Amino acid sequence: MLTLFGIKVSYEALAFFVLFIGSEVIGASKLRENSIVQVILRGIEAIKPHRTEDDKIQRIKDTFK
Repeated sequence: MLTLFGIKVSYEALAFFVLFIGSEVIGASKLRENSIVQVILRGIEAIKPHRTEDDKIQRIKDTFK
C-alpha cells in the first residue's frame, strides 16, 4: 500500500491507473488509428532484421524437404 496525499492506494490500483492513463495518451496521439497490437507488431518488424532465428528455422525446414 502506498499513501499519496493522505489516501491509501494499493499497487494494483496504481498500476491500473497508470495503464489507463497510458491508453488514453495513446488514444489521443497519432497512434489512435492503430491498435496496441499493431504498435507492438510494428516494433517487432523494426527489430526483425536483427534477428537470426527465422533464418535458422527456415534452413532446418529446408533440410527436411
